[in-house]
Formats: sequence, structure tokens, C-alpha cells
Amino acid sequence: MSDDLEEYILVWEAPKIEAPEFRLYYKEDGSVDFYTCEKPEGNYIVIDQQTYAEGRQDVKVVNGRVSRIRPHTTIEKLVKSDRGQKTALHDVSVVITSDSTEKEFAYWELKTYEY
Repeated sequence: MSDDLEEYILVWEAPKIEAPEFRLYYKEDGSVDFYTCEKPEGNYIVIDQQTYAEGRQDVKVVNGRVSRIRPHTTIEKLVKSDRGQKTALHDVSVVITSDSTEKEFAYWELKTYEY
């Protein structure tokens, strides 16, 4: 071997690769707003990669967890309220307009129960 040749050992440290954080941003009612790996402001939960990849819009966030909406677990019911549709007091099928002179009326709104 010649004295002109020198041996070098190159030490190279790979950069750390940070795993993305999959987020589901949701509205006040729990419905999906959008999915992202970025970090904008808003209500969100961290989800797994599979849920992120599916990107489903038919889910809701309930108590900090993803809940799949199933038609047989949702019940909608008309309930008396102080706002909503104005109807005759004793017959919800009779809608009262704002120019009506009806004295006895009730307000009804649709309430959704999810299980």
C-alpha cells in the first residue's frame, strides 16, 4: 500500500423522521369538519392512520372518540320548545303562520338522540 492513501470513516447520522399526527377536526355538534396532519386551531382529536385514510364524513365525535353513525341508533322526535315551528296547541299537524290570529299555539323542534 502506498502512503498516499488514507482511510476515512464517514459518520453520518440520519435525520429524525417524525411520524405524522393524524387529526380529525370537528364542529360543535360533533360532525366532521376536516381531516389533516397539519396543526390549525380548532376542536380536534388524534386518530389512527386507518381512520384518517378512510376520511369518512358519516362519523361524529362523541366524548372525544369517533362514533360511526348507524341509522338504527339515531332517533328523531318532535319536542315542545320555545322556538321552532309554530303549530296548533292540540294538533302538531296544523301549522300556524305568523299572520294567524290563533290564540292557542305551541312551538316544536326536532330533537335528535344518538345511541
